[in-house]
Amino acid sequence: MEPCSSKVSSQNQITLPADVRNKIGVGPGDKVVFIEEDDKVVLRSLKDMIYEMAEGFKDFDKTDKEFREGWAKRLKREGIV
Repeated sequence: MEPCSSKVSSQNQITLPADVRNKIGVGPGDKVVFIEEDDKVVLRSLKDMIYEMAEGFKDFDKTDKEFREGWAKRLKREGIV
């Protein structure tokens, strides 16, 4: 992707250039997230972040009870509760 820019409007809004929208896969009505990483602000698609979070949970035990028991053990082990 070539470097591109956007102007901040008088209402503090920006328009995402087409290359950026295509790169992160967003369109009208989609939500984006701004994340601070080191000394940068990164723009991500909210739906992609939710998908990645859900993928991370697929390795947990399937039942709510097992999930809660696992967290309780972890919190106890780390001295939080």
